[in-house]
Amino acid sequence: MGASLAATVVHNSLPWVDVYRGLAILGVLVAHVGGRFLREVPQDSEYWWFIATFNRLLAFVVPAFLFLSTLLIGMSLLRSGPPYSWSRLRPVVVPYLVWTGIYLLFRFYEGTLPPLTPERISLYLLWGKSYFHLYYMVLAIQLVLLMPLLLPVLRRKVPAWAILLPSFGLTLAFYWANRLYWQIPFPGSTLIWYLPTLAVGLTLVHHMPRLEALMPRYRVWGLVFVGLGMALYLPLAYDAIRNIPVNTFQYQVGYWIYSSAASLVLVSLALGLARTPLSPALQLLGRYSLQIYLIHPLVIRLLERTPHFPEPLGVSPAFAIYVALSLSIPLAVAILARWLRASRLLFGRA
Repeated sequence: MGASLAATVVHNSLPWVDVYRGLAILGVLVAHVGGRFLREVPQDSEYWWFIATFNRLLAFVVPAFLFLSTLLIGMSLLRSGPPYSWSRLRPVVVPYLVWTGIYLLFRFYEGTLPPLTPERISLYLLWGKSYFHLYYMVLAIQLVLLMPLLLPVLRRKVPAWAILLPSFGLTLAFYWANRLYWQIPFPGSTLIWYLPTLAVGLTLVHHMPRLEALMPRYRVWGLVFVGLGMALYLPLAYDAIRNIPVNTFQYQVGYWIYSSAASLVLVSLALGLARTPLSPALQLLGRYSLQIYLIHPLVIRLLERTPHFPEPLGVSPAFAIYVALSLSIPLAVAILARWLRASRLLFGRA
């Protein structure tokens, strides 16, 4: 995933970008498969704690894709081209509409699709609720529309504190206004919910050419804030999984700190892995990360419909099979779609 409009530019010059995507999409798969198995294993068992921990620690990966997209779109806007154009919107709008239709058809096939009323259609399209994961595409569209408005900030090299503090303040204001007055049904489908993470990305746009040299210092601060965010967020996340009421303000503040810092630390990991033998495989996954993201819930759901395999093999083998199939089948479909020249329609890119 990430910003496909800049993907061609960064593919050769910044291999860590595809490594970052590859790591993030693996995190998405493990988190989503973990969510499926949390419903099956006994609560508070050893397996439950292991899966719940990974599931909640990997909850930063969608913000991480938005973080990376902020970097790439920011670079693209500073380089050249009109801020608003169909060429910038098409790579996210077209696949979003196509896969909204595909998942609505799949829900109709399963018998889980309620009658389509104008209210439900607007819900599906505006909030990305035709299937649970499509909200990311709504966020990506919002990001492409928002970033040109931030060009004055990008061009003037505003100090980091002048970006981070107002962004966090706006998100907190939105949280309280929504809780007390608006009560927007899906705040997680609004970009303002992720402003702290986007702000961290904005502060790095001008440092992209020398990011590797600066990363040791950024990594230290990133790890400090990862620890702080985890201390606030993770204990409440365990309670939330158990359906125990939690302090949602502390939960969200901890999550915003954790996801923003973890997205930054993942850059350091991607830079390191880009110099290892794992780099080609991770870059391959990264180049097809959007395709894997869009398709993998279908694979998970079809596996759920066949309970005689692989669950009888045990939790660990079944979990591994779920992840392997959720990765390999979408990857094969993506490569086939590219060979058939259907990739631009299905995924917004050739």
